[in-house]
Amino acid sequence: GEDWRADVEAMARAADASTVLFVASAPQYPQGVIDPVAAVASLAEEHGVNMHVDACMGGVVLPALERAGHPLPPWDFRVGGVTSVSVDLHKYGYTAKGAGVLLHRDKELRNDQVFVTNNWLGGLYGSSGILGTKSGGPIASAWAVMSHLGDAGYERLAESARGAAVAIARHVEACEDLRLRARPDSTLLAVGDAEDGPGIFGVADALAARGWWVDRQGPPDSIHLTVNAVHAPLVDAFLADLDDARATTRGRTGTSGAYGTLD
Repeated sequence: GEDWRADVEAMARAADASTVLFVASAPQYPQGVIDPVAAVASLAEEHGVNMHVDACMGGVVLPALERAGHPLPPWDFRVGGVTSVSVDLHKYGYTAKGAGVLLHRDKELRNDQVFVTNNWLGGLYGSSGILGTKSGGPIASAWAVMSHLGDAGYERLAESARGAAVAIARHVEACEDLRLRARPDSTLLAVGDAEDGPGIFGVADALAARGWWVDRQGPPDSIHLTVNAVHAPLVDAFLADLDDARATTRGRTGTSGAYGTLD
């Protein structure tokens, strides 16, 4: 939709007897907004199929923000019809990569995920995921970090990251030559050009020359910020360099970059 959220009416039109799953994001990555999870879940219930919430970016930070008093739209298992939620712990869980979470509403649904066989000569074999043998190191590391921080720690980090993201968003909204793609629902935001803007990828190049790495995405052409707690004391310096980049790169095309590669 125009607000970058999932278009529920379009999803309803696209769904038919062969539909097996509905998906929403909390938040979606590119513009940092939370999809209308409750409305999508209602569609899933209507069709009698599962509904997954991709909360890889928000699964840790959104509960912390809600506990800290920030109002948020419903997005988790409190919404009837949501049957699974994914969470990336290496994002706002601040753990090392290698430990992710897929939560199912109940054990019956989880049973569909596991693989069990005795059709070999080694006896009964079972696995809960694609990997037959998983490394315990990343899991132990994630457990240690999350136990160390606890609820209070995550609330503090979430408040810090949210405050920094909002400060950047307000600054961008005051810039006539830039456009905030959407008001951030959590800690992600995307920034593009106004019609007579400086050239957003040129701005990204200038920021990189000053030591700031920002993702470049599109369509539409935008720079993307994943704001973490560590960025809070750096906001003023970043915004000063952003303003300087705007002033010195007008008309330069810049390079688009890529989110990921196969290298």
